[in-house]
Amino acid sequence: MATVEGDYVAPAARDTYFQNEPNLIAPFDFDYDRIIEFTTQLRMAQVAFLPCMWFSVCCCYPCYLKQNVEWDTRSQHVALTIDGIRFVKERRKTCCGLSCTDQGRESKTVPYDKITDCDVQEPAGTACCCCIERVLSTVNVDTASSGPTDGGVRHELVLHGLVDAHAFKHSVWAMKRRLAGTTGAVQTSMPVSSPVQLEMQRMAPKNDLHTALLTEIRDELKLMNQKMDR
Repeated sequence: MATVEGDYVAPAARDTYFQNEPNLIAPFDFDYDRIIEFTTQLRMAQVAFLPCMWFSVCCCYPCYLKQNVEWDTRSQHVALTIDGIRFVKERRKTCCGLSCTDQGRESKTVPYDKITDCDVQEPAGTACCCCIERVLSTVNVDTASSGPTDGGVRHELVLHGLVDAHAFKHSVWAMKRRLAGTTGAVQTSMPVSSPVQLEMQRMAPKNDLHTALLTEIRDELKLMNQKMDR
């Protein structure tokens, strides 16, 4: 576990998907093996116990089920960047694996200042017919557009099976506090600034201070991760 000043916490991740991301702060790992095992068991149980799923046997769905779960699971990656939470699902195979059934790349960035809630739901109980135990933690990220819908509750981003869900949660809140503190400092200092300083502030981009601060955090984290790897 790597820790830097300001309660920012991030584990040393093995996922190298974002290694060339210029604004990267910290990647986070999914527990791919556990996700694949749980999801495969759940879907096989659904095929066995739900009559509406029995027709899928005619299409050889069970034969490709585990492979489809693995393709979908290993395509997802998440990281904290200067801009916010970045979630990506790479191009992946579906169905029987033919290129004509490939699903395209999807990506989403949730800015820190738009986040209203980020919490962890611990696994408990069973997922299907009291025989598939829930083993995956869930991180729910909400914004102003999240809330109840006809089909349940809508979240801006849902992440199942992170290796360290609580570290992700604490890191998101730490980044949000940092940005809030930086904004407050800028607003407090503006009334007492000299005319020259005010002119410089008007000429500079609004996010320069945020970018500089987050870049410093990123560099500190990379250095600590390198030391831990050694």
